[in-house]
Amino acid sequence: MELFLLILISFGASWLTFFCGFGLGTLLTPVFYLLFNDLIFAISATAIVHFLNNVFKFLLMKRSIDWKIVLPFGLAAIPAALLGAYLLSKIQNVVLVGYQLGHYQFEITLLNLLFGTLLLIFALLELVPRWNFEFSKGNLWIGGIVSGLIGGISGHQGAVRSAFLVRYNLPKEVFIATGIVIALIIDIVRMSVYAKTIDVASLEASWMLILLSLIGALGGAITGKFFLKKMNIDALNKIVGFSMLIFGISLILGFLV
Repeated sequence: MELFLLILISFGASWLTFFCGFGLGTLLTPVFYLLFNDLIFAISATAIVHFLNNVFKFLLMKRSIDWKIVLPFGLAAIPAALLGAYLLSKIQNVVLVGYQLGHYQFEITLLNLLFGTLLLIFALLELVPRWNFEFSKGNLWIGGIVSGLIGGISGHQGAVRSAFLVRYNLPKEVFIATGIVIALIIDIVRMSVYAKTIDVASLEASWMLILLSLIGALGGAITGKFFLKKMNIDALNKIVGFSMLIFGISLILGFLV
C-alpha cells in the first residue's frame, strides 16, 4: 500500500508540477520522511527524483525553450536565490502562533505568513480578470532577482518563480520550458551541496523506493506533455493561479514548512 501511494503521489505531483512549475518536492518530501524517518535523507531523496525528473522534462520540452527568456530571468534568479539562502541563515524565523489539529501540531511563522500572503496576492492577480496585468519582457531580470531572492529565503523557489513568470503572459510551451530550465539549474546547485552530506549506504538500501518514485514522476511528466497539447493558455494560467492560492494558504496556516 505504501509503495502504491508513493507512486501515485509522485505521478500526481509531477503532473501538476509540469504545468504550474512547483509542487513535486513539496509533496514528496513528507512522503519520503514517513518512509525513511530521516528528514535530511528525505530531502536528498526528493532532490534526486526532482533532478532526474527535470532532466527528463528538459528533454521533452527542449524545442520550446526561449533562451532570451531563460538567460535574463534564470541567471538573475540563481545568485539572488543564493543570497536569499544566506540571508535565511541570518534571519530568525519567528513563530507567531502554534495550534493543533487532531494529533498534528502546526506553527504559523513570520516568513511563511509573509510569503504565503505574497503568493495569495499573485494568485488573485491571475484569477481576478480586472486585476490582471503583464510585466515588460525588458524587466525579466527584475522578476528573476525578486523571485530568486524570495525563493531563497522562503525555500519555495518554484512557486515564487512561477508567480512572476506567469505575469509575462508567455506562450504555454515557453512558460513551462523556461521554468524547467531554471529549476534544473537550481537542482544541479542543490545536488552538488547534498552530495557532500548524503548517506550513501542509506541511498543504496533505499534505491528501489527512489526508483519507484521516479517512475511515477516520469509518468506524470509524460502525461502532462500529452495534456499540454489540449490545453489553452487561459486554462494553464488558471491552474497556476489556483495552485498558488492553495500553496499560499497552506504556507500561511503552517501546513508547509
